[in-house]
Amino acid sequence: MHMRPTRRPWRAASAAAISALAVLAAGCGSGGSGDTAAADGAASGGDGGGKPFIALSNGFIGNGWRQTMIAKFEAAAQQAKSDGLIGKYKVVNAPGDNSATEQVAQIKSLLLQKPDALLIDPASPTALQPVIQQACNSGVKVVVFDSAIDAPCAHVLQNSFVDWATYAAKPLLEGIGGKGSVIVSRGVVGSQPEAEMLDTTKKILGDYPGVKTVATVTGMCDGATAQKAVLGVLSSVPKVDGVIGCGDGYGVAQAFATAGKTVPAVDFETNGRALSYWRDNKIDNGSVAVMSDPGQSVAALWEALDLLDGKDVPKQMTFPIVLIEQKDRDAWASVLKPDEYAAWPWTRDLFRQQVEAVKTGGKPVQPPIPSAQG
Repeated sequence: MHMRPTRRPWRAASAAAISALAVLAAGCGSGGSGDTAAADGAASGGDGGGKPFIALSNGFIGNGWRQTMIAKFEAAAQQAKSDGLIGKYKVVNAPGDNSATEQVAQIKSLLLQKPDALLIDPASPTALQPVIQQACNSGVKVVVFDSAIDAPCAHVLQNSFVDWATYAAKPLLEGIGGKGSVIVSRGVVGSQPEAEMLDTTKKILGDYPGVKTVATVTGMCDGATAQKAVLGVLSSVPKVDGVIGCGDGYGVAQAFATAGKTVPAVDFETNGRALSYWRDNKIDNGSVAVMSDPGQSVAALWEALDLLDGKDVPKQMTFPIVLIEQKDRDAWASVLKPDEYAAWPWTRDLFRQQVEAVKTGGKPVQPPIPSAQG
């Protein structure tokens, strides 16, 4: 393993940047298609010998980010079980397309199994409030991750959408030399996070008078959607130097290739397919890859265990987002499967270091990039 280089000032995650989440495709989101059946994680039998029972409820499983998130949690939970930290664990993925009603029903079913802690990646920031309060009233420690939540009794751990938008815009604009023409690809228009991200993007563009926005499209933070949206405007815009998006760059690049145009600087997805495309096509123009961290689920596991141990953990915390610049691209690409997303490897020690940083207002922890050697 090797550490990432020292961060620039604008790359530090801000604890004050916690934002409410309605829906967001890709990492945090409700994107993807098709129904998914309920699925149990590798749960052990018995009472766990008095060790904690940790349950995870996931509101949606239909995209690679969510699948990576679950896989990372299951690997960490299995190791925690082997290490004697927990007795058993269970994962339940709500069927359907981000249905809060189905997730509520499954959480109620989970509560009948009497978990000690419940981790939730919620389908809604509001609809789960009654069942979360029910869990808290029964003595269950509740940790919500990947989203804000309207449930005062829950602890919340998430990434910052302000940081996401900042990482998507600033390094790209610096990469094109602070001048030229760009397209802005918006996320889920109408959602609170997208509004916050767009506002951040506009403020950053205001600091670059040499950059002109020649078109704005709705890409939904989804490569296929962004590909169609960008392709629809390419015939009517001049040379494009960059496309500021939210993890949809693979589709954007396909749009330019289809139109017979040079691929500009884009914001790639943080999965193996996009990073390999970026590497194999020798794209060297200021492109980056940026998305939220599916490793939040592992950090939430450590938070739940510390809460069960009676440790002081802030009710709301913002953890670092994943930014991959060209100098780190090949290291990530070498360890990721095509549909696997980059995730910070949160150990319990790194988690506690980040908690201290949140408490003191210090610099966020910089986790290492996994290496091909493990």
